[in-house]
Amino acid sequence: MTVVPRPSPLPLLATPGERLGWIFNDRNLYRRKFLESPPQPAPLPSHLLDRLNRAQANQAKRVLTALGVGVGLSFLLACCGSAASRGDTSSGGSAMMVLGFVVFVGGVAGAVLAGLMPSFAKKAIETEQARLQHEYSQAYAAWDARRQWHEQQQQQATDAMVEWAAATPSPGTRRVDIIGGTTYGWEAVLTVFGGSLLATRGPMTLVDFTGEALCAELTQLATETRRTVRELRLPTQLAEFDLVGGLESGELVDCLVEAMHGDAQSSSRAERSQDTLLLREICGILAPDLSVARLLGALRVLTDRPVQAALTPDESERLLELQPDESRRQMHQHLRRIEAFLNPFETMGSRSNAPAPADLTCLVTDGQGGNAQNELLKDLMVQWLARLVRRDARPMGSLVLLGADEVHHRSIEKLSTLCERHGVRLVLFFSHLREESLHTIGGGEVALMRLGNHQEANQAADYIGKGHKFVLSQLTRTLGGNDTHTLADTHGETWTEGGSDGKSYSRQGSSRNYGRNWSKSRNWSQTESTARGTNWSDASSVQRVYEYTLEPRVLQDLPEYAMVLVKSHGRGSVIQAVEVDPAIVTLPRVSMEPVEPLPLPDPSEAVIPATRQPSQVTVSQPQPLAGHEQTAQAATGHTLQGWGAAPSGAPQPQYQQQPYQGPWGGPQ
Repeated sequence: MTVVPRPSPLPLLATPGERLGWIFNDRNLYRRKFLESPPQPAPLPSHLLDRLNRAQANQAKRVLTALGVGVGLSFLLACCGSAASRGDTSSGGSAMMVLGFVVFVGGVAGAVLAGLMPSFAKKAIETEQARLQHEYSQAYAAWDARRQWHEQQQQQATDAMVEWAAATPSPGTRRVDIIGGTTYGWEAVLTVFGGSLLATRGPMTLVDFTGEALCAELTQLATETRRTVRELRLPTQLAEFDLVGGLESGELVDCLVEAMHGDAQSSSRAERSQDTLLLREICGILAPDLSVARLLGALRVLTDRPVQAALTPDESERLLELQPDESRRQMHQHLRRIEAFLNPFETMGSRSNAPAPADLTCLVTDGQGGNAQNELLKDLMVQWLARLVRRDARPMGSLVLLGADEVHHRSIEKLSTLCERHGVRLVLFFSHLREESLHTIGGGEVALMRLGNHQEANQAADYIGKGHKFVLSQLTRTLGGNDTHTLADTHGETWTEGGSDGKSYSRQGSSRNYGRNWSKSRNWSQTESTARGTNWSDASSVQRVYEYTLEPRVLQDLPEYAMVLVKSHGRGSVIQAVEVDPAIVTLPRVSMEPVEPLPLPDPSEAVIPATRQPSQVTVSQPQPLAGHEQTAQAATGHTLQGWGAAPSGAPQPQYQQQPYQGPWGGPQ
């Protein structure tokens, strides 16, 4: 048996169109329910049941009644016939006898019929049930056929949908920052994104500061797609690569001074100026044949070392004439410091030949040198990249920097500006969200991978942003009342009685006078007053709170092959969940281009109710400068039952607008 080797899937990634990875599109969210309800069996007609009930009710009584009536009438007719037969009308008696027999038979038949009526009613019910069951079976079969056809159409529609859509940077974006992740995740991003950049933008330059050689799979992809690859490991192969080759005197001095001082906080402007002046004077003598080896030879001549083979006698004499002996001795430490910086690069470009341009150029630092050498090498490489973008005769399509954490943000911003001006896609990989990366991110699209440190995850969540919502924060209900009842009853009575008695005499005789007077008064009063009052108030207050759009814990728990892409969308921004596993390209229903998501069906019609695709969340969207006013209650969208409304039956206050009174009480 011959085993047919399976073709490599890597060439499939070299399809035109930039792709950071793929976004999963859940096709099942678009399935719609079959809304037609299944048919229900028709109920049995009530008159048939009534007929059965009537037939079964008092069945024995009806049978006996029919037999009794038949037998009784037949006996009566038989007696009448017998009496008639003894008379003169024998024919009448015979007729009565026959009629009696008929009545007897009719009574028996009625009894039999009364006994069989329940059976007839049951037979009618069974016949009707069979007919209804047949109709229900036909209706259900037709409904099930329509349901199966609907399911088949839904399956065909979902099978035709794309399940993995390409995740791309926004149009017009020149730079992509990738924060966090592991080496396996970075390698996957390089394979997927790098393969698409090679196929879309052409030549790529990749610089790997991590020392892990993460571009192995990408170089294999380029080789399998018949693209030229050039890979150099620095500083091991520094002799084959000249970072300062082709520079003019001023450009070389600026490059070396910037690399030596870089972001050093201790370097003063005076030291930078002295180094620049000295190196310009030296390069003026060595020009036009400039190299690090010849520059080191000049520094050694100035420090009274033996004659250097890299310099001609005339150049050595001119260098010694730059400064008197006493000045050179005073500058000895200064010259030695510059020599110490440049000494590790003495062999740089010594075996360098003009290499043919390659589609993929990989510069990988292997970490063989010391820390100072590696830092200076990194600075020189950044300066070389800036010059390459600015002056390269062959247009560069994309530039990728792995491990850009230690590159100063001023250098990154300068490189970013040059790439944007020359139409070069710049991709930066940061291991951590610290210091330089915090000063740098935001110049383009940002993709966040696993961030294990909680502080970095919090900073990333702050960068993504927060959303606000209104939540119920306080409920207040006040109910009070007063009831005053006053009753006063006053009663009074006055009784007064008095009299006078006396005698008086006169000349004509004697007389006696007696008098009595009295008075009586009564008064009473009753006072009653009643006052009742009831007051109530219901209040609910809401508070505007801000919460992370994406929780920091989510960023800490991301899988290795997952990233969160923060990209601009119109005038707003969205975040997308992106898978970067290169093996996705072998799955069915994979699109190598972005696919605009279709509108989801109404939740009432969907098999799986959803209001949005779970792989994309809108972070911000354009808002008018002056939005419509809305109450807090409208913002929350609901109120609790019994809160925020007056009790039923409570009097509603009436308000009437009063005319405005001026400061002195007059109308205005």
